[in-house]
Amino acid sequence: MEKVRTQKNKEKGNGEGTIYINKKTGLLIGQYVVDGKRKSVYQKKKEKKTDFKKRFTKIINSLNEGSYIGKSNETLYEILEQHINQKHIDGITSDNSFRKDKETLKEIEDTCKDFIYKPIQKVSIEDIEKDKIFIRRYSQSVVDKIWALLKKGFKLAYSRRKINFNIMEEETLSKPISEKETIQIEALDEKELNKLNLILDSKEKNHKYRDIVKLQLETGMRIGEVLARSVSDIDLNKKTMLIHNTLTSDNNGKTILGEHTKTYDKKTGIDHGKRIIIMNNNVLQIVKKQINNNVTNIYGLLFWDYEKNTFISYSEINSWLKRINEKYKITSKRFSTHILRHTRITEMRKSGMDMKAIQYLVGHVEGSKITDNVYTTLTPEFLEQELKKIN
Repeated sequence: MEKVRTQKNKEKGNGEGTIYINKKTGLLIGQYVVDGKRKSVYQKKKEKKTDFKKRFTKIINSLNEGSYIGKSNETLYEILEQHINQKHIDGITSDNSFRKDKETLKEIEDTCKDFIYKPIQKVSIEDIEKDKIFIRRYSQSVVDKIWALLKKGFKLAYSRRKINFNIMEEETLSKPISEKETIQIEALDEKELNKLNLILDSKEKNHKYRDIVKLQLETGMRIGEVLARSVSDIDLNKKTMLIHNTLTSDNNGKTILGEHTKTYDKKTGIDHGKRIIIMNNNVLQIVKKQINNNVTNIYGLLFWDYEKNTFISYSEINSWLKRINEKYKITSKRFSTHILRHTRITEMRKSGMDMKAIQYLVGHVEGSKITDNVYTTLTPEFLEQELKKIN
């Protein structure tokens, strides 16, 4: 039972807390210690002493049971910012991922103004529901990132005993759907691919980005991997190419040469995208041509912007692809370097190549569903080929 003392003679309780009477008001005050700090609970004017003691006892019991939630003014923004910074300090996220996490936090700041700076203990489901309309203005991929980070923030608050209930787990609270139409990246069909190759081998044969596009078409590499290939990655005797890194960005969005591929797992230290590919004659011809052009940049990269003395920009290549598509009417699809990767993976699937082999060659984690679900397009030729199997 709690000890009732006068304010003058109050003393420390034996792990049960201490209750004393305030001489001026005649009301009870309960005191307890949390993390070395003394906390007080006050009897309300119309509250019975027995009710106050029950309320105080409930607090003490929660302390003993480990379910105590102390008053906190910490905001969701502060929790998320600290989480993002700590992951980067611990080496869990790369500079590029750190920058993207900060971008997502800024998007949350812009869309969740009704609760992002409110003490997380006071945030309600209604607050989140109200701001969904602003979240929906982004693309679905951004909506997914915003929602995932929001869930992480509340999960952290719950695990750290900042809140006694994670409202993001409420059954009625659902992730919003973007108002924007999702743009599906589709591979080039056989006719479009033939037309592109014809143009690259004739009218655009001498363009500075031609070999970059051809190399991506022939290998299915990510564009950042193509632009990160160096002379030291090439073994002309064995006709092999080592893929072990990619162009990436630092904290400030500046392009840098990364140490690993996109599928590097920092927790395990395993780079699932690191691989050695056998160069076919087309790839071998492109590589030899670049080497013979006297590679002189500091990284020994096969492809380099010697006019600006810097890395070649993804956006410049995409702009060129857009221009030649407008000029030659290659496809009605949204044309970019990413469509070239989709096209190569679809061609691999059409050929009947083993899935493990495809995933290795394009740098996907073995067993990942993304190879089929995202990167394989059911072109008319693909479907026709599959239908022949049942006839």
